[in-house]
Amino acid sequence: MDVEMIEIEGPSEIGGFTVLGDFRSKEKKKIERVLPNWLQNSILIQEKNVRFSDILELDRSLVERLTENGLDKCFPVQSTVIPEILNQCRYGISGDAGFRPRDLCISAPTGSGKTLTYVLPIIQALQHRVVPHVRALVVLPVRDLAIQVYKVFKRFTQGTSLKVVLLSGKKEFRTEQCSLVWKKPHTPSSQQWTSLADIVVATKGRLLDHIEDTEGFDLTHLRFLVIDEADRLMNDVFDDWLDQIEKAAYTPKPGAYSPNPRGFPGPLTVTDCWKNDMHVQKLLFSATLSQNPELLEKMNLYLPLLFSVVAPETTTTDAQNGTQSLDTQIDKFSAPALLKEKFIDVKKAEKPLILLHFLLHKKLQRVLCFTNSVESTHRLYLLAKQWKDVKVAEISSNIHSLKRVRIIRKFARGDLQLIISSDVMTRGMDIENVQYVISYDAPQYIETYIHRVGRTARANKPGTAITLLEGKEMFHFKKMLRESGRWHKLKRILVNRKHLEPLVPQFTQALQLLPEILKEQRRQKNL
Repeated sequence: MDVEMIEIEGPSEIGGFTVLGDFRSKEKKKIERVLPNWLQNSILIQEKNVRFSDILELDRSLVERLTENGLDKCFPVQSTVIPEILNQCRYGISGDAGFRPRDLCISAPTGSGKTLTYVLPIIQALQHRVVPHVRALVVLPVRDLAIQVYKVFKRFTQGTSLKVVLLSGKKEFRTEQCSLVWKKPHTPSSQQWTSLADIVVATKGRLLDHIEDTEGFDLTHLRFLVIDEADRLMNDVFDDWLDQIEKAAYTPKPGAYSPNPRGFPGPLTVTDCWKNDMHVQKLLFSATLSQNPELLEKMNLYLPLLFSVVAPETTTTDAQNGTQSLDTQIDKFSAPALLKEKFIDVKKAEKPLILLHFLLHKKLQRVLCFTNSVESTHRLYLLAKQWKDVKVAEISSNIHSLKRVRIIRKFARGDLQLIISSDVMTRGMDIENVQYVISYDAPQYIETYIHRVGRTARANKPGTAITLLEGKEMFHFKKMLRESGRWHKLKRILVNRKHLEPLVPQFTQALQLLPEILKEQRRQKNL
């Protein structure tokens, strides 16, 4: 208990000594965290049995395209957020009757359908455009995730004239430039360039390169700015990437077609009400959206609305009178509803044996195993590879993106039992049919834990996450999950050490071979 010393006037005598002041303890008032109203009063995303056809604002052609792709029932985040985005476009893409649209922040678990939540409204809002301009921009932190989102846009823009362009560094810079803009011959210098893209999906770094170096690449018609995996991109806000995008959105590029350039948004006045300028609307999505007001303030949000997921109702019992009550909580960090979370106490030397025990004795299939470094991933992969009965592959930043795609396809088909990965795969990547996630190395941050466990139990399917904890890691892990409100969801599991003994001889042999294998790989690399 924190105590505060309060002096009381009037001397007293204790043991022959005169005390000039007595002191008594007083409970210190707890300082409550004060958040902006929009963070305190979020719009709750609750479980609903809704189909896409029930969303009246959604165009029937898109509903038919969803049905053709085997998508009928929508997720709660989709049924809640899609109507809100479309309602701000009901009088055209300029906004709600010409007024600047409100920015939206969506905090929902991984695998809850966030990508379609912005893909569908953007396509519907733009599908009847006449002249191509970049009106939607989706910014993502990594190339693999950008490719994944690009493919979703391509699938649902079929049958429309909308052009989707990917800027991720997968192709040469010049090739990307040619897909973005075209220089018209024999035209005035003020109208030399025309846009070839309506929707741009980009990684942050590659986008900034094109803003700086691609002549004619114009964002002054931008209407939607989607920031996916926003918490990670917010941490990079110090390099002014958002300021550069916003500056490009309100500053015409030389030679680009921009007949009525808009000014930077300012205070709403009577004069401004007569203008029908189209302003940029930011849509922020993340499973671990920061509630740090300082970070969110740097995102320069306009009258933001926060959508967050409600945790399942939990029944609490009063020990004194035996009564029960329902307690509804909002998860600070949301994880899939059908996820089972478990942990196990281990010694460092036992960790490889316990992983093999799960694979060989418990027959776990479609396991995604995370380590904290590329080196640990590769060493564990080489060890697991010594067992012929274990079909294993590794994924890390050292593995080429095309090879990673092939590995993920094999895993989804069931041709691989185990993928060992560094945290390169934790951000938003959709790996189908993951049944188990094992954190071989304990995650150091709650955001890392949430993104890891979110690789399973996706799309309303069950899944299990198991974290291996060495003794020294237990305290930090408990503290981390208690602060996030998730510790009560975890269950401890035990492994009989006798079941590990049959694995020891072959494991010892594999450990002895490992230095020679690594030495040979280094030699081959240096040739």
